[in-house]
This record gives sequence, structure tokens and C-alpha cells, in this order.
Amino acid sequence: MRHMKTWFGITTNKWDSGFLLGHKEKKACLTRLRKNYAIKLVTSEATKHRSRVLAEAAKHENANRIGVF
Repeated sequence: MRHMKTWFGITTNKWDSGFLLGHKEKKACLTRLRKNYAIKLVTSEATKHRSRVLAEAAKHENANRIGVF
């Protein structure tokens, strides 16, 4: 993730990631990026447990009537 190249171990309120957003908006945007990145990792073809993760996501989606993917 390109924005991570700007992080040097400082807190998020002092971190200049390059996003032209306020603190709350930046935090929400980074949270969305982290979620999307995690989804890509666990659903990748290279992931050993991909089929189990997708099956559990579908089960959760059906039980809660929400769209996971």
C-alpha cells in the first residue's frame, strides 16, 4: 500500500500520509483500505484456506442478510 511508505512509527494524528482529509476522514479512509487489503489477502488464490474463508463468509452473509463480498 503506497501510503504506508510515508509512515515512520508515529501516531496517526501526526502522520502525514498525503491524504488531503481531516483526521476523522483520514482515519475512516485508512480503515477502509485496511479492510479491503485484508479481504484481498484472505480471498487470494494463493491463500491455503481460501475455500474455508469464502464458505464462512457466505454462511455469515446468509445468516445476517448482509453483503460481505
